Amino acid sequence: MKRISILACILGMCFVSMAWAQQPATKLPIGRHLQHRRADQTSMTPGLTINRSFRAQVNPNDATKGWELGTYPGGTWFATWHINDLGMIVGLGDVPPIGRDGTGHTHTLAVPVFGPNAGKWIDLGALSKKQPNGWEEPFNDISNTGLVVSHSTAKDGHMHAVSWTNKTGMVDLGTLGDNGNPEYNSFNLSAARVTNKLGTLIAGVSGVDGNPLSILAPVVWTPSNAWVNGKFVTKWRIHKLDTAAFPNLPMWDIFGMNDSGQIIGFGFDSVDTTIGIAALWNPRPDGKGWELTVLPPSSVCPLNVAYGINEKGEIVGNVFSSDYSCAVSLLWEPLDWTRRTYSQPIELPMPKGGFIACEGVGINDLGDMVGDCWNEDFSLDLPTRWSTNDLTFSEIINFPADWGFAWGVNNNRIASITYNGENCPGDTYGSCAGAVKLH
Repeated sequence: MKRISILACILGMCFVSMAWAQQPATKLPIGRHLQHRRADQTSMTPGLTINRSFRAQVNPNDATKGWELGTYPGGTWFATWHINDLGMIVGLGDVPPIGRDGTGHTHTLAVPVFGPNAGKWIDLGALSKKQPNGWEEPFNDISNTGLVVSHSTAKDGHMHAVSWTNKTGMVDLGTLGDNGNPEYNSFNLSAARVTNKLGTLIAGVSGVDGNPLSILAPVVWTPSNAWVNGKFVTKWRIHKLDTAAFPNLPMWDIFGMNDSGQIIGFGFDSVDTTIGIAALWNPRPDGKGWELTVLPPSSVCPLNVAYGINEKGEIVGNVFSSDYSCAVSLLWEPLDWTRRTYSQPIELPMPKGGFIACEGVGINDLGDMVGDCWNEDFSLDLPTRWSTNDLTFSEIINFPADWGFAWGVNNNRIASITYNGENCPGDTYGSCAGAVKLH
């Protein structure tokens, strides 16, 4: 897979030139997966012609309901992230025209799994024509109200956080440099990572674009309504989340949020990446911002990350080493109604089949957890599921793919899948969108 880890990006200062990723504009300097995970490098059958049409059933002889959605028409790859309860998948992919490097410009894209428009792709557009080419981690989110949050290259050439609705189109959310505090005047980069189901909050990161990148701050955008030209318009204001207790951790990322306003992520120590804490921000009781809590760390590996949170406050995440030779999925459970005290991390089991490492990323309110697991030589990397209702359970998700991962799961128990295989029209090392109904 063309997947790049947070650690690999930081150690390479993330402005790495890759054979498949020539880019005219700044690429967001954060990802998660190591470049040596090459389970995707199996060439497709020479001369194979792929039908790009929507496939409603993966395997008619199997009870598992699945969808193979391919790529945006004319595109070469797509990577899924979240799926809302209405069945809309959002992620990143490329759109034509295809350049000399074999890919098109990277855009935020969405595709519905079911309903009258099932399989019909939506290009959410871009802030400017200076969009990067090549595979990127699909960090973005979609609420049940249809609000999409993501990032796009602005006219100034820097990556900016964006929001999108069908009515507003793509809106630039700005950076910390826009909040009026002179301390952040140099902050010219941002990305919106997550929103909640209600679409009432947005969270992400803001930093100083450059090489090397030295600061990446966690931020939240709060809404207000303004009367403009005879109608209410939502205005989003950016605020920095509290990290004062950890001055030795200048870099942060955000991965999850729920309707209670809990925000989760990861704090780390820049280039060396010897320290990594799983972070939780809870809304303050007085309503004045958020307060940071560090989730209890695992002793298995040194670096802890919180990736997904549901409405119960249950958190799925990962602990890993800098070279990914150690990677274990974790679950943290709240121990009191205030959700300010959490259990020690609970290790989630490896599935059968020779898998030696996993990462848990998505979780729904029913307790389904999804991610992926891989074997020692990375020749297998497949979507995986767990359950908070049975902490001894793990299973490879039945989906026809050479490799794949599941990073989102909604409350209808439909997991979003990124994959490559015989029915993926992406290029040799590309990826496609899929979904599967968990049984």
